[in-house]
Amino acid sequence: MEGASTARLMLLRHGESTLNASSTFTGLLDAPLTPAGEAQLGVAASLIAEAGLRPDLIVTTPMVRARRTTDLLLGGLGLATDAGGVREVVTWRLVERDYGCLTGLPKSDARALLGEEAFFTLRRTMNGRPPAASGEQADSWPLAPVADRGPLVPGAGESLADVVRRVRPAWEELIRPALEAGEVVFVVAHGNSLRALCSTMEHLSDAETECLNIPAGHPLVYELRDGVLLPRGGRYLDHAAARTAASLVAAEGGT
Repeated sequence: MEGASTARLMLLRHGESTLNASSTFTGLLDAPLTPAGEAQLGVAASLIAEAGLRPDLIVTTPMVRARRTTDLLLGGLGLATDAGGVREVVTWRLVERDYGCLTGLPKSDARALLGEEAFFTLRRTMNGRPPAASGEQADSWPLAPVADRGPLVPGAGESLADVVRRVRPAWEELIRPALEAGEVVFVVAHGNSLRALCSTMEHLSDAETECLNIPAGHPLVYELRDGVLLPRGGRYLDHAAARTAASLVAAEGGT
């Protein structure tokens, strides 16, 4: 393994879910992976293995798409969390953003209903918070919300700033200390919780965070050198493929 003593951080958004595939606001709904999403993890595992990365700690979420991604990734690497010294922490703090009344709505319908400016404000800006879902809307959701969600109330709605606030303790109390101890840390989470994590750990401006798109299934790697995460913005293990996938995320209105 290359540079076993070098602290590294690998961020991975879960593979494509069934609601990702239909371009639907998923949020706290517990959507499974598609076959294509599962296949993404085989590619990701190969890239990670080629880079010589073996985790000491994996931080993930209780959402089924993140747990399945973690299981497939570990299987592809020939690892297990109950053997070989790989520790796993599952935390509600990194679950996906609650989209409020947008939950379960196709993004194209939301864009047509809201108009381009309001759609961008609610989707991408730090302080845009979708209104809460009504009881009737919640009853029509295609899937149930994740059960293990801490104090979050499904359908209440969160801004990205809200997500940053709940993600920050996971960075400060869990991820950063492990990196400072020289460990290799994998974080398997969701588009907006990973945007929030990047905003926190790289001290991104609001504008930089708003422009950040994290594609599903593409490993993003940092190294910790003298207390600084490098390179800025991280390094995708397949840069060309990740850039193409990120542009598709941006075109449909963001992660």
